[in-house]
Amino acid sequence: MVYIGIAGIVAVLMITIIVMAVKRKHAAEKKEPRVVTMTIDAPPDMPLEEKEELVYKSLLEAGYSPAGACGIMGNIAVESPDYDPSVVNETSGALGLFQWNNVGDRQQHLKDFCKEQKINWNSIEAQLAFAIYELSGADPIACRLDDYLKETDNSYGAAAEFAAGFERCITDTGKRADRYTGSLYPEFYGNHYQGLSRRINKAMNYYIRFVESDTATSTP
Repeated sequence: MVYIGIAGIVAVLMITIIVMAVKRKHAAEKKEPRVVTMTIDAPPDMPLEEKEELVYKSLLEAGYSPAGACGIMGNIAVESPDYDPSVVNETSGALGLFQWNNVGDRQQHLKDFCKEQKINWNSIEAQLAFAIYELSGADPIACRLDDYLKETDNSYGAAAEFAAGFERCITDTGKRADRYTGSLYPEFYGNHYQGLSRRINKAMNYYIRFVESDTATSTP
């Protein structure tokens, strides 16, 4: 009989996680990016709660699960608390709902995408459409999230995975609660991400609001 110590068990688990991530990555790489058409009438003076409801419904219509949509929105709520697609970070120049910057030319890709689709880049509908375009295959890192966000029932995990794989808001400082311990991105395991615990809390609050409270009110 062969006995495997704790170190051996940990090694096997890590190998399993890496293999699963590679399989997901390869599956995602075969996808053609989706270009979705959205109609979201959200004037600048629209109340925040109404914007949130529109974004939530749009993400569901795009195929994401309620928990996946809440995970995405938990990140938006930290990046752009007012859901303002025109907001620009004065320090970094990052812009929009997801605060795209030009690392990897993502900000320019957003504008190029919108120009090609003949839509205004600083609108909620345009930025959601581009985010879905990246998630569904246009971005080699974010695309690992697409199937996961469609299938997950865990808003906590969805927020954390989205922060690591889409926002990539890594930081050298952070609380223990801001440490990434997910499985989609084993290469990022243990890194700290800006406001990760807040992103998770926001996502869970959205889930309570849109899913659990809705279920409770609809139960006879």
